[in-house]
Amino acid sequence: MKNLLLPVFAFFFLAGCQEKKTDYTTPAKAEMQIATAQQEHPGKKLMETYCYTCHSPSAPMNEGRIGPPMAAVKAHYLMSEPSREEFVHQIVSFVDEPSADKSKMRGAINRFGLMPYQEFPDGAVEQIAEYLYEYQIEEPDWFAEHWKQGPGKGMYRQQGRQMGKGMGQGKGAGKMGKGMGMQRQNPADKGLKIALETKELLGQNLMGAIQKEGTLHALEFCNVEAIPLTASMAEKYNASVQRVSDKYRNPQNQATPEEAELIDLFTAQLNAGKDPQPVLFPENGTIRFYYPIVTNSMCLQCHGKPGDIEPQVKEKILKLYPQDRAVGYSENEVRGIWKIEFENMR
Repeated sequence: MKNLLLPVFAFFFLAGCQEKKTDYTTPAKAEMQIATAQQEHPGKKLMETYCYTCHSPSAPMNEGRIGPPMAAVKAHYLMSEPSREEFVHQIVSFVDEPSADKSKMRGAINRFGLMPYQEFPDGAVEQIAEYLYEYQIEEPDWFAEHWKQGPGKGMYRQQGRQMGKGMGQGKGAGKMGKGMGMQRQNPADKGLKIALETKELLGQNLMGAIQKEGTLHALEFCNVEAIPLTASMAEKYNASVQRVSDKYRNPQNQATPEEAELIDLFTAQLNAGKDPQPVLFPENGTIRFYYPIVTNSMCLQCHGKPGDIEPQVKEKILKLYPQDRAVGYSENEVRGIWKIEFENMR
């Protein structure tokens, strides 16, 4: 009987060893798994889509910045060492009803003003807050040193740095979460990256123009600079980048009937409280990518309802764009779509 048991015991022992080898994860493999999970977290795309125009990680510390970077937002909300649930609740509570009393960033309010109320798809703010808590996010080059300066120095107060909550702690994870390389992205991710980066560039420059000299100057800026800025992104990514609309301001940006149908599709998704998803059309070795341009309070200074636009601004719009149709919008409406074409890398 003992002779029979020995082979059986040996079999289970070897099987157990085999299982241990299968489960073994190297540090490099674990880091890659974290980076993959970070890329797949829905809060990442939502943050880049809805937050980065004002809370950019790439804008300089002073010139052109229109809000604190998301890394600073995260750092300030972590200073009291909240639980995950408390952190999410505090972020959601502020975004649902922005007020100085709820804010943990009084210095940012003094510099940039109170964040205006904005509508988000159902559950989007919760997912953004969860992503902020769980992962190390991209920081501006100047932020780490700025944060270490001490109490009362710079834009933000220092009370200890708590940047690495949850998975993906530390600089390495933050860098892995940034890109994974354009060559590894699927077409939807590549198109979205180009659209969001172009939106961020235009938004930063437009807000800078408004802050410096007001809405009238911003109209002149758009008239002269918007196309060259968009062209610079097209050159950077070797792609065609255009904004089109059924209610265009510049006739060159008039949507085709098929594109007007896509605007209706994105509008229906937004009205249903959904996060609109990109639409792609493969064609002759290229990809045509479409994604909605959604209005916020800043847009309404020039694209709002006629009674909400200042008379001088109306006059200037019609002088620069005699065929203008791009008015009558409220917040959180589809004003047009990004149309991006690039080579289909297989």
